[in-house]
Amino acid sequence: MKQMKNNFKYPNTNSARAKITDLDEKFKGMRIAIIGLGGTGSYVLDLIAKTSVAEIHIFDKDIFQLHNAFRAPGAVSGDFLNDNPNIAKVDYHYQTYSQMHNGIIIHAEHVTETNIHLLKGFDFVFICIDKNKARCFIIKNLLDYDVRFIDTGIDVQRKGNVLDAAARVTMGSTEKNDHLTNRIGNDERENNEYNSNIQIAELNSLNASLAVIRWKRSIGFYMDLKFEHNTLWFSSTNKVINEDNQEPDFHEKNSAA
Repeated sequence: MKQMKNNFKYPNTNSARAKITDLDEKFKGMRIAIIGLGGTGSYVLDLIAKTSVAEIHIFDKDIFQLHNAFRAPGAVSGDFLNDNPNIAKVDYHYQTYSQMHNGIIIHAEHVTETNIHLLKGFDFVFICIDKNKARCFIIKNLLDYDVRFIDTGIDVQRKGNVLDAAARVTMGSTEKNDHLTNRIGNDERENNEYNSNIQIAELNSLNASLAVIRWKRSIGFYMDLKFEHNTLWFSSTNKVINEDNQEPDFHEKNSAA
């Protein structure tokens, strides 16, 4: 049974002031999982924590290190990092967002074959990791579990004295997944500057925002006239390309829900 309670520590006066409290009902009872709390995943958490979903499960085994502070929401003090050199990412972010949201549940572990079953029953999953082999394994099982998801990705290449960046948001479900093979590769890229460049918080936050907005459109919070399942943004042209649209009958059925 889905959880139905006040999921904030204090009243949501923001929605009340905007007179959109009725739209908040679309989030009620939802269980969300975020896999990976690096730059993009931490921004996804920041945005989801400001909705009235029932539960937010965060999965990550890694330690919150100095370089993480440069691509995560907010600011962490040097004293905190010195006093907590081995704090897990899930614990660090739990300390922050549990001050606002009641339903945050931590999993200090990577998603593997031994715990993939934990993803059964979620309403939506955000995949925010940078290993293609792992994301493909997770996606295969989410399709088997009939769980909707969004996979995020950033690609940054150094071109002389500038960076050429792209951000990707790919949504999938049992109803629409024929595009996934072309959008999410199995091979690991060795020349992706994202693995070493820490000064890209704006790319992480953009990737997360595109992902969360896509999710909100899919549940009817925002208007959705295209129901695309793949979005690409390019820094070189500032263009956004939307592709892999869902069939009209599916879109109309879900818009009326």
